[in-house]
Amino acid sequence: MELYLKKSWERIGISVSGGADSALLAYLICKNVSTTTDIHITSQIRLWRTRPWQEHIADNVINWFKNNFNNKFHIHKNLIPPEMEEPHTTLIKDEYGKEKPGNRIILRSHNEYIAHKHNLDALYVGVTMNPDIDIPGQLDERNEGVLDPHFVHNGVDICHPFVYTKKDWIIRQYYKNNIVDLLDLTRSCEGEFEDLDYTSYTVGQHVPECGECFWCKERQWGIDNV
Repeated sequence: MELYLKKSWERIGISVSGGADSALLAYLICKNVSTTTDIHITSQIRLWRTRPWQEHIADNVINWFKNNFNNKFHIHKNLIPPEMEEPHTTLIKDEYGKEKPGNRIILRSHNEYIAHKHNLDALYVGVTMNPDIDIPGQLDERNEGVLDPHFVHNGVDICHPFVYTKKDWIIRQYYKNNIVDLLDLTRSCEGEFEDLDYTSYTVGQHVPECGECFWCKERQWGIDNV
């Protein structure tokens, strides 16, 4: 796995969701850059009505970095309307003519906007490969060879250093680097609960994992194979 870091970079963007992949990526970057490097974190507020805890999970992860590294952190939040999330949205053509769900277009567009506005040298996204077992719900874009690990777009280095790694490798790095406390802050589950939404959830409340969604099963597969 190569991070593609350059010592000359002064401003680096990282897309942080609150999940294990993006949190590990942020850790490896912060660990390997100078404390004078500005870190710009982009974070999407998603499904705020049905999964209001996701924003606070991401906040907890981001605060971990603020407490453990001396870099200057810039946080850029963006709201994706629930109506634009899969499967509610219809496919929309992006600027390249490719049909994609609205949430993915908004996410990428926000990252590109932040990269342009703040003159970032590079932007990192922690996409990993699908696991070795067939789990319903896995994404084709996470198959080997679909995403380029590194390319330049509008003068910004776009880096996907985890595209040839899987969840078992991700989990292993948390133990190897003695940052299990960070892993414990992350959440993979994308399940929803009838009796828990924005009207009843309170910040800090324990939210169980559904254990049934693809993301729960992938995380458990990774843990079981460490």
